Amino acid sequence: MAYTTSEYLTKGEGIVEAKTILVADYANVAEGGKPNVMGIFRDIYSPAFPARQPEMFLVVVLQASAAEKGQKRNVTIKLMNADASQMLIDYSQIFEVPDAPPGRKPEINIILRMRDLVFEKPGPYSFSVLVDNDEKATYPIELVDVKPSGG
Repeated sequence: MAYTTSEYLTKGEGIVEAKTILVADYANVAEGGKPNVMGIFRDIYSPAFPARQPEMFLVVVLQASAAEKGQKRNVTIKLMNADASQMLIDYSQIFEVPDAPPGRKPEINIILRMRDLVFEKPGPYSFSVLVDNDEKATYPIELVDVKPSGG
């Protein structure tokens, strides 16, 4: 299930930039479009694989040019393992670039809530954020195999 602010949506035609990308234990969007984030991380530890991650949030803030106001853009978010043999997330949504306050660039806040993801094996995984099929940002995470110590 994805949560997005509809007041400050944005994308750009070659101009769109990823201003922020991170993974956290929890995130939401406060009044006025301000992202709230708790527990930023890059590593997930598991004593066994496949490993199940009960919940995590991807936070992406994109920024566009004011000249792009009213244009529609397609944002795609993918999560896959290093050799792209396992696709865990493939999410897309179309947004229209909004107006922005004078002197500021429009922004789009995307908060993607992910539940019960299953990672087949330890190792590197990566989120990719694409705007109109052009990759704008990546965020690597590492699944770490943690064997319990013998006693």
